[in-house]
Amino acid sequence: MNLFRIASVVLVASFFSACNSEQSLQEYYVDNQGDKEFVAVDVPTSLFANTASLTAEQKTTLETVKKINIIAIPKKEENNLKIDQEKAKISKILKDDKYQLLMRFGGNAHKIEVYYTGNEEAVDEVIIYGFDETKGVGIARVLGDKMNPSDILQLVKSLDNGEINMEGLNGITKMLTRSEM
Repeated sequence: MNLFRIASVVLVASFFSACNSEQSLQEYYVDNQGDKEFVAVDVPTSLFANTASLTAEQKTTLETVKKINIIAIPKKEENNLKIDQEKAKISKILKDDKYQLLMRFGGNAHKIEVYYTGNEEAVDEVIIYGFDETKGVGIARVLGDKMNPSDILQLVKSLDNGEINMEGLNGITKMLTRSEM
């Protein structure tokens, strides 16, 4: 009889935990990779930058990055509703306490938010979520091992300033910004 009670408790607990489970960012990626409206790309760090142009500090920072996963929905006239739905799903996922907001900028027509998981000294994942009313919505996961948030931000600023040669990503950028699939 005790075995029956234990099994019943486990079954009920499993049911309630399944009902309360929220979708994770990883599950979001997996669920949407096969959807024809999404563009999904895994970028190895070897394509990320021309390492000859990097400083020693930038090379050290880049070595903590293992890969980058990108999933996006390019804007089309007929997918406004889908984009709004995906923005709501991603925003809900990013409200989880494990995602810590690092910075936010933009306005109503476009916005970029940067989150991280882990602790301030050893970040495991940096998440860059953005949308633009004319280009679409996307999210990038920068996966690594013991990444330093301030070093990653410095690397991103170097990209913005054009200090790092990004020729390896040209094809990916064109694919993500295409309006017709």
